[in-house]
Amino acid sequence: MLKETLTLAALALTVSGPALAQQVPAIQTAQTEAPAAAPPPAGDAPAVLSRRTGNPPPVNLMSGKEAELNAKERRGVALSGEWRGGKDRPARGQAGRVTFTYGSTLPSVVCAPLRVCNLELQPGEVVQQIDLGDIARWKATPTVYGAGANQTSVIVIKASDSGLTTTMTIATDRRIYVVQLVSRTKDWMPLVSFVYPEDVQQEWDAYRAAVNRRQQATTLSDGLNVANLDFGFAIRGDSPSWRPVRVYTDGRKTYIQFPSEMRYDESPALVAIGSDDKEQLVNYRASGDRYVVDKVLRHAALISGVGSDQTKVEILRERN
Repeated sequence: MLKETLTLAALALTVSGPALAQQVPAIQTAQTEAPAAAPPPAGDAPAVLSRRTGNPPPVNLMSGKEAELNAKERRGVALSGEWRGGKDRPARGQAGRVTFTYGSTLPSVVCAPLRVCNLELQPGEVVQQIDLGDIARWKATPTVYGAGANQTSVIVIKASDSGLTTTMTIATDRRIYVVQLVSRTKDWMPLVSFVYPEDVQQEWDAYRAAVNRRQQATTLSDGLNVANLDFGFAIRGDSPSWRPVRVYTDGRKTYIQFPSEMRYDESPALVAIGSDDKEQLVNYRASGDRYVVDKVLRHAALISGVGSDQTKVEILRERN
């Protein structure tokens, strides 16, 4: 009985063998050509698509279309391009700073991943807002150092990757900054600052004011420098309203300066006094509030009026 059963099974296998052989390729094809997964619903957000597919979300920053520009807009773009590409290069500043002249061109700060770039503003300037063109891969935060009027704001800039380019806008209580940010693998600028044209102008104004103060302190109204003058004269006698305020010489001439409020009709006559105490004529001329005598006086007198109404002021040389 067992022998007959085995014989029937073998016969069945022999009959079905060709049909089974024909089905094997079809089974293999079905296993290797699995149907493609259905696309996710079109309304899903990029983050949901990323979790479902395991791939980074697509980034579509531009539509590929360009807006038409009129003549005014083309001119504006050209002017902005000239400013961005200006030839005003940065200079070396103190303590390793790279300095740009504010407003002369578009400043560019180069950063590197795992490095910190610092953008220093004007002392006393207060940051109100920072805007980045790429907030996903760049970070910019404000900090300060110093105290009082010298407290200085610094923007700390970090790039998460190399090969990035974006722009940053900083609004302060004094001005607005537009800065280009570039990231590279190794190149970076640790500290960047600005030179401000108004600061330079203020420094020049302060310099000129100091020079003027020195000139006023050392130069008389007739342009003579005090350092080159000799004031060794004594003034004695009466005290009229026109009594000289000073007498001095430059070694060639004698200058007698009167009060600025002296009237022309009060001008006294000038005479030289010789060694015999006699009055002598002397050559002089009026120049503003001064008499200019064409020699160095040793002894002279200023006389106004006659007789008992005469007023006399003497000038004596104290140095020879």
